[in-house]
Amino acid sequence: MAPTPFAIFIASALVIISVFGAVALSTRRPQQVDYAKANRLRLVAFASLGAVLVMFLAFTLPHLPYAADARTPEHIVHAVGKQYAWSLTDHAGPTLDTWDSTFSPTVTVPAGAPIEFRVTTLDVNHGFSLYAPDGRLIAQTQAMPGYLNRLRVTFDQPGTYTVLCLEFCGMSHHRMRGVVDVR
Repeated sequence: MAPTPFAIFIASALVIISVFGAVALSTRRPQQVDYAKANRLRLVAFASLGAVLVMFLAFTLPHLPYAADARTPEHIVHAVGKQYAWSLTDHAGPTLDTWDSTFSPTVTVPAGAPIEFRVTTLDVNHGFSLYAPDGRLIAQTQAMPGYLNRLRVTFDQPGTYTVLCLEFCGMSHHRMRGVVDVR
């Protein structure tokens, strides 16, 4: 059975406490310092730390939260935030001038196809988050004025997915929602 993160944390904490204890005990009485030996010890400690970090990198890189997907998305959704609403459209999203005529809080996308959300906002920062029908957070990114973030998601199951704002944006923040209908 693979060690749990908690077990690794406890082991690391014990090693750190032991090192601090040894150093504290070694300073109780004055002694001569052998600088060559101290530098070798520092080099060994630095190399050991580097080896541990390389091991962590090797073990964690294959388990990144999002798989690398270089395929061209089959569907593009333009998600534009404006206090206190999300506009989700298949075409270029609304601007401040066209908000009232092109605003759409709902978009329909196919299940099993890679979808790219192009997320921006017209006013302040917003947090763009996608929730599964069972209420589980499946993806999120930041929506920032003047910047376009791309979020790729493949919806495996049909259903009604909710878009909520995760960045407090004002008094009606809790009402800022959109709907992704997956068929």
